[in-house]
Amino acid sequence: MSLRGSTLTLAVVTMLLLTSVGPVTAVPNARITVSDATVTPTTPVVGEQVVVSVTISNSVGSPSAAEIEEVRLTDGADDKTARAQRLGTLSPGDSVTVPLALTFETAGPRKLSLTVTGTDEDGDDVRIERPVPIAVEDAPPLVDVEIEDAVVDAETRVAVSLSNPTTADMRNIVVSVAEFGGTTPVRTASVATLPAGATEVRNLTVVPAEVGESTLELGVNYTTASGTERTLSVDTPVLTAAFADDVQLTLSPVREGDDGAAAPDIVSLLAGGGGAGAALGGGVTDGADDESTESTARFDVVVTNFGSAPISDVVVEPTTQGAVLPRLSIPGPIPPGESGTATLDLSEVRETGPLTLRATYRVGVQPGETTRTIEYRPAVADLVFTDLDVSVEDGDLRILGNVANQGRGDAEGVVVELAESDTVTPRYPQRDYFVGRITPSDFAPFELTGSVADDTTDVTVTVRYTVDGAEVVRETVVDVPNEDQSGGFSVSGLGGGEAGAVSSGVDPTGLFSGLDPTARSIVVVALVVLLVLPVAAVIRIRRDAR
Repeated sequence: MSLRGSTLTLAVVTMLLLTSVGPVTAVPNARITVSDATVTPTTPVVGEQVVVSVTISNSVGSPSAAEIEEVRLTDGADDKTARAQRLGTLSPGDSVTVPLALTFETAGPRKLSLTVTGTDEDGDDVRIERPVPIAVEDAPPLVDVEIEDAVVDAETRVAVSLSNPTTADMRNIVVSVAEFGGTTPVRTASVATLPAGATEVRNLTVVPAEVGESTLELGVNYTTASGTERTLSVDTPVLTAAFADDVQLTLSPVREGDDGAAAPDIVSLLAGGGGAGAALGGGVTDGADDESTESTARFDVVVTNFGSAPISDVVVEPTTQGAVLPRLSIPGPIPPGESGTATLDLSEVRETGPLTLRATYRVGVQPGETTRTIEYRPAVADLVFTDLDVSVEDGDLRILGNVANQGRGDAEGVVVELAESDTVTPRYPQRDYFVGRITPSDFAPFELTGSVADDTTDVTVTVRYTVDGAEVVRETVVDVPNEDQSGGFSVSGLGGGEAGAVSSGVDPTGLFSGLDPTARSIVVVALVVLLVLPVAAVIRIRRDAR
């Protein structure tokens, strides 16, 4: 080969070598790595803040320190970015943890993009990119807990309200008592499906064991729309009061159709007080219906809870000496401060005596009992004769008087009659006298006529009436005065056939016996004025004549 050819070949090789070698880029001396990226909470949910903790390290064998300028976390799905800047210099072997927070608006799996940028000691750029995969779930159910007044040894209702704040259904929701200082009769409750935006209430029951403040811990397990099973814990404070069993029994008369008027005082009703009479001491009863004095044999048994725990399953057992009465039931529950009522019919009780009410019940989780004894006076009629005036003229007998009801019940179909005997014969016009109805604290006048033998010393007056359909017959014996006298008789009892007391002469108060003391005084004053005015006028005329 010639010298010229060798030179050309060398030139070509040299050119090939020069064209095959490109520019050389400087390699940074710092060896930066992302050693860890932790997501908290481990299962992010929509609307809650999620923190990604990024740990950046400079390798021990790195020949150069590195200055970290920026750490950036990007969510491409929701177009959000979190960044931290100017984090300082990492010497070889050093590390730093940087928390970055994001909030997600939509649920579902996604990959976050983590970027770390910086420079080494020579000014060369350092850049690291790493994906951070996560799955974002929908928000948990909203839980609201309401606890009624808690009492030791009493069942306490815990109302748990579950709401779904998401746009998808939640399934298999189970709420349960995780921890509580007492027993839990109803420990769990469930909701199969909770639609989006819906709310369901489930009730649990606990029985506190100690007085004071405590904590009720509830666990809520549920399955999200993506099929993830999650658990939510809810703590609720509980203030527990002491146990108190205090139940009172009272009676209140039942007045049919009397919604506006106040009920009579039960003490007077049971102790023997009667209804008010008509004005001016009472009026004549001619069978008219007087609702203001209507008696009753029906009573409301009022069970009042003054304790601290609800009572339930109340059974009231009334007992008397002469009648068998049915038991009464009040299912309840009756909360503290409230009352329950059952109606007791005492129409079969005809005799005055003790009425015992014994109530058994369940207070909280314990049995309870209370007793009340009352002296009961039945609402029955009790008729007596008043202001009797007996006169005899030529063998003709005439008796005037009043029959009064001093009882608490109505007397129906009242008939006063003269009893016939060998020496006494009832005669026209008043062999007997029909009065009709006499209400409590009322009276009615009557007149009886007959004939008597010369040797007759007394006669028998009988009154017949009905009370609640049962006939009652009472009679009394009165003395017969001489023909030149009339006999005024004071009030006489009707029971046992005993004669009433006799006083000779006419009773001067007989005309006004139907009036109360005030009315009687007014009448007396009026009579005195009528007598005095004429006398005063005569005296004045004589004085003027002089």
